[in-house]
Amino acid sequence: DSLFAKGADVSWLTAMEDKGKKFYNLAGTATECMALLKSLGMNTIRLRVWVNPAANWNNTADVLLKAKRAKTLGMRIMIDFHYSDTWADPSKQVKPKAWEGLSFDDLKKALYDYTFDVISALKTAGIEPEWVQIGNEIPTGMVYPEGHTDNWSQLAQLLNAGYDAVKAVSPKAKVILHVDQGNNNERFRHWFDNATKYAVKYDVIGVSFYP
Repeated sequence: DSLFAKGADVSWLTAMEDKGKKFYNLAGTATECMALLKSLGMNTIRLRVWVNPAANWNNTADVLLKAKRAKTLGMRIMIDFHYSDTWADPSKQVKPKAWEGLSFDDLKKALYDYTFDVISALKTAGIEPEWVQIGNEIPTGMVYPEGHTDNWSQLAQLLNAGYDAVKAVSPKAKVILHVDQGNNNERFRHWFDNATKYAVKYDVIGVSFYP
């Protein structure tokens, strides 16, 4: 089905290429990674974004380079905002250093402006992602401590700031909220019942599933 998204997160690609890594097809011919994935039936690329990562990999400029390559190949694109300077997942949701010490209103504004700027940079390059993920694996929230699920009211405001920023630039992009343990129905009911209660806006439920 042409509508079925078959994709991969290739966020480390530029860092791997910088270290001299190469990718080969079955014939042993060196092939650019995304082109190789496309030749094997992939049609979608997911790219994570970090705010100010230590080595610049996955920052806005790096994401832009990879997104341009994916677009040139006609791939569909998902952007995954971690809202951190490094990995964000259920065990850690560390706010970006640049956002430390902000009042909650300023934190909301920083998240909105950052999201708006990244999606705008993509749009300026002729790229409008099909999906945008607000937070990465956020069963207990994101941007701790303000965005922890201990305070759903604040988490909802941060999630909606991200949603609004995406839609202001790319209204057709589908906004994803992403929770892990996809086989844990109780976790998803609890999380999305709260999202509904606090009027969180989203288009797609994203699931991590490691059976």
